[in-house]
Amino acid sequence: MPRAKQTAKRTRNEEVVYMEPPSDRPLFQYFSRRDDLNNYIFNFSERIVISPRYLDIQLLESQNFNQLSTIVHDQCLIDFVQIKNTWYPELIRICYSTLSINFNEEHPTEFTMKFRLNKVDYELDSHRLASIWNLDRVHTNDACLFDGNKTPESWGPHVKRQAFDLFNIQTVPKKKIMCTVFNKEMRVLHYLINYVLMPRSTGHSHVAIDDLVTMWAMVNDIKIYWPYFIAHNMLRFTKSDHSKGLGYAYLWTRIFEYLGIDVSGESGRRISQNNIIDERTIHHMGRGIEEGKEQQPPQDQVPQEQAGPPEQPSMRDMMQMLLRIEQNQANMNTHLTRVDQRLSRIKQYLKIDEDEDQD
Repeated sequence: MPRAKQTAKRTRNEEVVYMEPPSDRPLFQYFSRRDDLNNYIFNFSERIVISPRYLDIQLLESQNFNQLSTIVHDQCLIDFVQIKNTWYPELIRICYSTLSINFNEEHPTEFTMKFRLNKVDYELDSHRLASIWNLDRVHTNDACLFDGNKTPESWGPHVKRQAFDLFNIQTVPKKKIMCTVFNKEMRVLHYLINYVLMPRSTGHSHVAIDDLVTMWAMVNDIKIYWPYFIAHNMLRFTKSDHSKGLGYAYLWTRIFEYLGIDVSGESGRRISQNNIIDERTIHHMGRGIEEGKEQQPPQDQVPQEQAGPPEQPSMRDMMQMLLRIEQNQANMNTHLTRVDQRLSRIKQYLKIDEDEDQD
């Protein structure tokens, strides 16, 4: 399919970010099952894809972040945090809408990812995914999962208490912890967790319990088997609120490349200055620390997916409308059928014949 002329979007800092034209491919060509198409349209089509980040590794040396450099190397994340490539929001939404991950009960670090795209079923095991994501240097035998508790929220109150003590954080009931409690180096670690390792679309200035415990483990050189963590978070994206964004855009592109999935003609987003964690990021963090308050991210870092709706309805919008009409009609037919059944029972009870009813 010939490509249309590329369009350019100018951000607030006058940087030009080139974007691929929207794909005019019909939605039904991506799906082999009607249920998958319905799930995508009603639960995933309007969700944003979190703008991914990658780390400028020279930043660690230029800022003398020796502790953070040690953490990144000890956790075998040096290659992972530098992954960067073009990403495809529409394909990512479709893949999440069909995604399933099965974890091995006997061997918790082993799992299988399955998804459907272009009417083809794909399956990848944890070892293959670790290699695709540059995480194959972490072996499961070396990764501590806290005695089988595989997610941060299940690590227990004693671990959480140690995490609070490590960073000298005083807990205040019903008050959120802000990332300004950390020094600049630990704020970069928190930033890496929020945008790269465990991405989320909102609340980046807040320190969640998961963030705090994960930082505690990394600072104490407790090895984490990151492929499991990433798979766990991917599965969480499929079940979370529809207003939440979808993460790991770069990792999905790596999967597409490995599987040889053709992305020509698809709508893509190219790397821009907003995707890199560099000295500009540190500058904004530093101002927040000096002023004693959280520095809001620049407006040009707002995901491009949050732009206003187009003036003309898209094919996706039209498909949504048609499916809603079809669903409403099916519900109405079901309701009328039930009404007819109830009327028939009433007639039988009152011994009313059809002929008498017509008279």
